[in-house]
Amino acid sequence: MGLDDRDYMRDRYRARQGGKREVPLGSASWIGRAAQPAGSGGGWFEKKNRGHDYQRGRYRPRQSSPLRHARWLIPILCLLTYVIPMYFDAKRGGWLPDLMPGIPFPESGSVTVPTHLSQKRITSSLTVQTSDANAVVQLFDPDTDEHVLSVYVAGNDHVVIPAPRGTFRMKIVEGRKWHGPTRYFGPNTQYETVLKLMTFSKRMGNGIDLRRRVDGNLHTRPMITNPEPLL
Repeated sequence: MGLDDRDYMRDRYRARQGGKREVPLGSASWIGRAAQPAGSGGGWFEKKNRGHDYQRGRYRPRQSSPLRHARWLIPILCLLTYVIPMYFDAKRGGWLPDLMPGIPFPESGSVTVPTHLSQKRITSSLTVQTSDANAVVQLFDPDTDEHVLSVYVAGNDHVVIPAPRGTFRMKIVEGRKWHGPTRYFGPNTQYETVLKLMTFSKRMGNGIDLRRRVDGNLHTRPMITNPEPLL
């Protein structure tokens, strides 16, 4: 067979193959989609692999959405607004387990003051009205947190005592079973801080009413730590 006959036969073969290029055996070449029939099962870029159905079936880690967590957070916060006050009321009422024996609560109106407190400063007054629980109402220096005065008031009692003039931070300790000036009311010790500083002047004293009511204006913050012992 001559060269002309060989070229003729090659052109004829290509015409039968639809103009496709013959790839020599053993040569490396990229095979496109047109090189394989659709659905032949061997191509990387088959229609079923690149289609929407395949992409939809692939595993994708679910991304967390802030809104999904907020759905659970809102009812939890609403529940806490009821549970926390109930817990504080339970402590104030002496409902938590307390196996230690109690001792008599000090007489209403009795006070504990530091030895260096000048009598010349005691020109004002402090008024305290308690609820059902016993209370220890304390005054502290807002700058140094130094103890200035503590007054003991039994439950459902009203007292007016002399107090030093000045501006103080007030803290309130409440409970039922008294364990002394170190442990206070044991596990049922309810300890709070009045948010606003309280001012006592020579002409005008100050005071609090611990009976809880809807229109009460004494804003307090619960304390995590226990009150300091009164020595």
